[in-house]
Amino acid sequence: MVSLTSQGGAMPPPNKPLTRPILGMKRDSSYIDTDDEAGLSSSTKKLRVTFDPNVNVRIMEDGNDKSFDLVKEEVRQGIERHLAPADQRDDTQYLKLLQLLNQDAFSSEVPSPRLLKKYILAIDGRVNRLGQCGKLVAAVLDLPWLGREDAFVAQYTKFLCDLASAHGKYILGVMEKLVAHFAKLPASLGRLPEETPVPRTRMFARLHLAIKTILRIVPSASDSLMRALKLTFPNDLEPTKSYLQYQKHLLRLADEVPELKAEILALVVQKLVSMDVQVQQDIEELEDEDEDKLLQRPCSKDGNAEDSDDSDIESVSESEETITEEEQRLRELRLKVAKMDATLDMLFDYYTPLLEDGSSPVSNEAYQQLLSHFSTFILPNRCRHTQFLQFHFSQASPDHTNLFAERCLQLAVQNTGSSSHRLNACAYIASFVARGSHISSDSVQHVFLILCHFLEDMRQRYEPTCRGPDRRSFSLYYAVAQAILYIFCFRWRDLVTGSSTPELDSEDFSEEDALAEGRDLAWYPEVKEIMMRNIYCKLNPLKVCSQAIVGEFAKIAHHLRFMYIFPLLETNKRLRLGQTFSYYGNGGIDIGRRETAWDRKAGDAHHQLEAYFPFDPYHLPKSKRWLENDYNEWKLPRGLQNNDEDDESESEDEYDSEEEVLPEAVGQYAASSTVAASC
Repeated sequence: MVSLTSQGGAMPPPNKPLTRPILGMKRDSSYIDTDDEAGLSSSTKKLRVTFDPNVNVRIMEDGNDKSFDLVKEEVRQGIERHLAPADQRDDTQYLKLLQLLNQDAFSSEVPSPRLLKKYILAIDGRVNRLGQCGKLVAAVLDLPWLGREDAFVAQYTKFLCDLASAHGKYILGVMEKLVAHFAKLPASLGRLPEETPVPRTRMFARLHLAIKTILRIVPSASDSLMRALKLTFPNDLEPTKSYLQYQKHLLRLADEVPELKAEILALVVQKLVSMDVQVQQDIEELEDEDEDKLLQRPCSKDGNAEDSDDSDIESVSESEETITEEEQRLRELRLKVAKMDATLDMLFDYYTPLLEDGSSPVSNEAYQQLLSHFSTFILPNRCRHTQFLQFHFSQASPDHTNLFAERCLQLAVQNTGSSSHRLNACAYIASFVARGSHISSDSVQHVFLILCHFLEDMRQRYEPTCRGPDRRSFSLYYAVAQAILYIFCFRWRDLVTGSSTPELDSEDFSEEDALAEGRDLAWYPEVKEIMMRNIYCKLNPLKVCSQAIVGEFAKIAHHLRFMYIFPLLETNKRLRLGQTFSYYGNGGIDIGRRETAWDRKAGDAHHQLEAYFPFDPYHLPKSKRWLENDYNEWKLPRGLQNNDEDDESESEDEYDSEEEVLPEAVGQYAASSTVAASC
């Protein structure tokens, strides 16, 4: 029962005729017949009443039976009195609204779904007045709505759209509430009291529909959506399932909102690169025995079922509660590797249909995005695995191969890029051409000759003012030279056009057979001449390039009768770097540099290039399936033994001490393989 009383009166006695309006109402005398004033019967009176805005409303019985008019009046009073001037403000009803909306969805005092819908409808009716009602808006946004009936979901979605349209300041909060469910959406939210159970797949569909509806009605909300996605992105230590589920819905959202696709994919790759780099840094800090421990504990499994509950993800057992700090560190590292592996597997799966549509890589939006991510996120960082997305998809066709090679060459030669980025670009092009098994001979020859011409051009510019090898002054020159040596070691067969006696070459010509028969090989035009001029020039690249790669090149070149450079290597042993060499400045001024104490302590290694080649073997257990048959494994030419027994054996001891010197030298991330294997 509902009682209506005026601010200062009581109900009239029952025996008194109703010759005036009921308290709580006002009579408008202009609508009363004049005969009424002359004492005519009350039955002839014509009354017109209006509601008193100051009437007090008291709920006497079950609130779940409230009429919509009464709910509207409660909402009106709560909002209006809250917005009244400070000296007239009365938040009593406003606080009651907050208390009602903040009830636990599973408590016995929670409003019925029918009544809750009335409040949402009433609040939506006054959405224009919510600018200074932040707590009320927050209470509505916190309501569990995804697991309710379709009519409630539709009304709630309408409220979100109206709120975003009326008050731009709430858009970010709305988006944060929505996208936070990407990572954690407990199945219990689909099993609310008095509601038909709703599966998580359907709740996710409702979530995406709400986001798309808001963006359609308020296009400017896209900026707030991207901010919300960045703010709610799970950190590296979040449960694996939550981390992957969030990214899965980001990819789904990217397809649903094309105008944000590039930004969303960039966010995913940026976070992946960040984790990749952090994992490598963590591994470098491990002791050998800690690396062994990584093999002793399995990685936690990631779940992909959307209908499973989020509440029991990667729960901690009693035994894990007592683990040491070092064991906890290894566990966290193992989980990071698992997340990285699963994320890469997800991205391989996502990009595959987009890049296999038969379109040209120049017009293919997905491939252009990959190239952009490579230049922006991958190249500037020393990541270990993320770049294999580019490695795999750049072998889809010769056009893809050439486009990626051109991008690397552009990054290497452009003067606007930083020195480290240009050197990394040289390493990428070398590693890609050397390791890509689907790269054609024509592509290998094309890239190799471009690098040779670039090297020759730099030699002609630098040699006249050069006093000797100097990595600091000519770092790009040595990076290109090392790229050429590395590609030669892997792809020398693609640089051979036949033998010195082509009339003896058959259709199944084999370079090794020609060598065994004592015939020299015929090389691609200009290759041998350019390499010879540069190897024996004053810049002396064999002294500055990685000595492991130089040593392997020396053995292979000698075996192939390409060139004999062991005497030069012996001479280089007696040459100290950093003593009398010059710095070739931008203005062409020759500035001498003395040898420092650090130079003497560090030796030549301080002045030589590191063996960085980013497409070293890939060992992440789940995602490596995408790279099957994509990869050239290292192998020596047939007939070349690792430990030669000829007269030059003594001078080669420094370069062939390992069974496979080249892969050992470029495997600076071998530790990461150990971590991956443990998963």
